[in-house]
This record gives sequence, structure tokens and C-alpha cells, in this order.
Amino acid sequence: MKTTYFFALLLLLGASYTSCRKAAAYEDAIYFTGTEQVPETKFTIDGPSSIGLTVSSSNKVEKDVAVNIKIDSSLVSSYNKARGTAYQFLPAGSYELPQSSMVLRQGTSVSEQAKFSVLSLAEFKDGVIYCVPVSITGAGNAKVLESSRTVYLIINRTIITQAVTLSPNYFTVPGFLTAISVASVPRLSMECRIFVNQFQTANPFISSIMGIEENFLLRLGDVSIANNQLQLAGGVINGKSHPVSSKAFFATGQWYHVAVVYNNSTISLYVNGVLDNYTDAGSGGVDLTGSYSGGFHIGFSAGGRLLNGYVSEARVWTKALSASELQNNLCIVDPTAKDLLAYWRFNAADASGNVTDLTGHGYTAVAARAPVWVPGVRCPK
Repeated sequence: MKTTYFFALLLLLGASYTSCRKAAAYEDAIYFTGTEQVPETKFTIDGPSSIGLTVSSSNKVEKDVAVNIKIDSSLVSSYNKARGTAYQFLPAGSYELPQSSMVLRQGTSVSEQAKFSVLSLAEFKDGVIYCVPVSITGAGNAKVLESSRTVYLIINRTIITQAVTLSPNYFTVPGFLTAISVASVPRLSMECRIFVNQFQTANPFISSIMGIEENFLLRLGDVSIANNQLQLAGGVINGKSHPVSSKAFFATGQWYHVAVVYNNSTISLYVNGVLDNYTDAGSGGVDLTGSYSGGFHIGFSAGGRLLNGYVSEARVWTKALSASELQNNLCIVDPTAKDLLAYWRFNAADASGNVTDLTGHGYTAVAARAPVWVPGVRCPK
């Protein structure tokens, strides 16, 4: 019995110690509402817009607390460095934050609202994501939770463009066939924004997105997977194949951003900028000069395996893009970006119906047929 009491006492003391630890961890503090886990608040706009900001206290305050706030543009560069992003501060005159303080009223734990507004998009640039850091500069004698002292307002403008219809149309990139510099690419990313009208219902159930058949082809479906699953077919590194299929299943009638990333170690699939699945592949290079079935295509592979849908963006990089880079470039990217090998925006064509490589590297996407355009495509959506 004495042994039983002894262990009971140990458990009681342990529980008391744990309780004290938790109490210390949750001491009263002021912070921007919603930043307990992530300091970002993201929103997408297509015109003048406002967002309400509040601060919170971990417990109801015993008396009124005035919390001073201000916009601090100097924090954007350090935030970019820490997160691997390329955000820019808003253009001058395009925003306002009229209030410099908010009040937590006695007996409450959430303050009154301060309204941050975007007044105009006239100076916004295509492909730029904007960041507005708003910081707590003082809260009287109240403690401020340092990790939530600043909220980063991430502002993405809706882009309205057009896309091109695939099936029966598709595009070939003949410039890759003779480009010796891409015969062995040690790090590679391919990304594409697609919309599917219908998945293939006949064997082998393949809807081709982009790449080279039997080598490195991003596609939907196969005889071994569902016709609405993403797959990197081939994945050939040093003569050995490393295919990988998505865990996600796709739906018709909606836009997706899909990507495959090879980092000289693994091959990873991303859906809308989120890692879906990966496979080990070892080191080596991907050969983009392969001539199988005519080489590199968009919306086509051997045997007429077309994608029944639309494409608005397609890019090839000689680097392994991170998840944050993919998420920040879902809709558009700077064509002068470092390591961007080829970039096709399928919103316009030349006199022959071909789509120009915006990087200036000359990898024109040659159309099989005259393009049919889909207007009013919004991104993000």
C-alpha cells in the first residue's frame, strides 16, 4: 500500500509541475489576432478592398489597453530572406491605414477593428505579390507576444487573361531537340496551369500535360492508376526510371497548378503549390533533348494522348523550385527570373499561331493547329 501511495504522490507532483509549466507558457500577452500559428494573412483582390485588423489578449484585460500599430516597410526584405519569397511593398499612394492604435476594452480579449485599405491597383505590376507588415509598437505595460508582434498582409491581385484550348490542338517545342545545354539538367522544375473538361476514358487513359514521352512526362492517368491522377511518367535519371503518381485525384471543371520538381535527389509532385508525393531518384541529369515521339510537347504525347481541356501557363526551370516559390507564382512569373529556361503564357500567339517563349531563349511552342482561345480566365480562382 505504501508503494501505491508513493507513486500516487509522484503523479500528483508531476501533474502540479506540468500545470505550472503550462501556466508559465500561457502568460498574458497581446498579439495580432490570427497570427498564433502563421504571421501571414493572405487575400486576393481585383479592385479597391479593405481588411479589418484586430489585436487579441490571451486573457480578458482588467482595464482598457491602447495598442499602438504602424506599417513598417523595412521588414519586407528581412521577411523575404527568411521565407525565400520575393514580395514587394505596395506602391506609394495605393493604400492607407488611418488608425495608429486600437483599444482592448476592459473585460474583453479582442480589440476594436483598424481598417487597412488598398485604394488603387493602378500601379500594381503583373506577377508581383505585395507584402505590408503591420507591427505593434506599444501596448502600455502589457506584454507583446514577439512572434505575433507583426502581421504580414500578403496581397495578390487577380489576373484576368485567356487560355488556349487543347485537344485537338497541342504544342511542340522543337528548340529543345538541339539545345546541348539541356541534355543533362541536374535540377529541373516543370509547372503548368491546366483545366480539364474530360478525362480520357479509353485505354491507356492518359491525358498528357507537358514533357517527353518515355523520358520525363507530366500527365494524368495511366493503365496502372486512375485517369484523374497526376503522374510523372519516365522520370529517367542515369538510364533508370523513377515514376511517381499523385495521392490527389483531380476533378473536371476547375483550374489546377501542377508541377514536378527534381532536386538531384528526389522527384516531387506538387498540386497548387503543395507537396503531394515524391520518390527517391538519386543524382544525375534530365535529358530535355529526347526525340521520342517528336520530343517535348505540351498537351500531347505518343499515340495521340491529348489533354481535353485548356492551358494558360507552362514553364521549365533549371532549378528545383521550393513550395513557397511555386505558391507565389501560381498565376504568373517574371520572365527574366534567374534559372527560368522557358516560359509560355498561352494568352496570345504570333501570326503562325505559335506561342513565344517569354524568356527570350527562343524555345517557341509550335502549335499543331490554329489556336482557339478561352477568354475571361481568372487567377487565382
